[in-house]
Amino acid sequence: MSEKKIKLIFGKRGSGKSYLAKKMIGAEQRLVVYDTLGEYNQGVIFDSVQWKAFLQFWDSVYRSNFRLIYRPLEPAAEIDRIANLVYLCGDVTFLVEEIDCFCTSQQISEHFAHIIQRGRHRNVTLIGVTQRPYGIHRLLTSQAKEIYVFNTNEVRDREYLRNLLGQDIEAKLDQLKQYEFVKWSDDTGRLEIGRA
Repeated sequence: MSEKKIKLIFGKRGSGKSYLAKKMIGAEQRLVVYDTLGEYNQGVIFDSVQWKAFLQFWDSVYRSNFRLIYRPLEPAAEIDRIANLVYLCGDVTFLVEEIDCFCTSQQISEHFAHIIQRGRHRNVTLIGVTQRPYGIHRLLTSQAKEIYVFNTNEVRDREYLRNLLGQDIEAKLDQLKQYEFVKWSDDTGRLEIGRA
């Protein structure tokens, strides 16, 4: 069994972030997607209005294989209850789109923090996707094992990435073509260019 990890995907809109995320989860047998943008459809889809139906379905499948897509109407208000279910369930991949909307540099919900800090003990892989790395909680980046950076031109984001990944990231970002990314791995510390 592969080590469960925190993987982060950064980049501006249309750069290929969600495409890469979909490739990462393609073969996952136990998956929960927190789909704030309505971009995922490979699974059973629920939204906030269907919360009771979601819980009934969850109770019937959480011990087996499942692919659930949850589309919150109020993402910041609902992340905690989904994160709690994921943490308690364990042995699951949890993909969160627009992670900066509810995991700001100043605030993070209790149950979401549990996944980041102790999720690997529950066999949880977290994949976080955002346009703005500058605004996310440092707990996420400190625990990340892999970071994928697509094209980004925002000055604050680039400065943040230089501080996080080193000065070489700037030159790598300037080399990127459409749908390419710079991958950083905690194992090697190297920056490599890849394609979504």
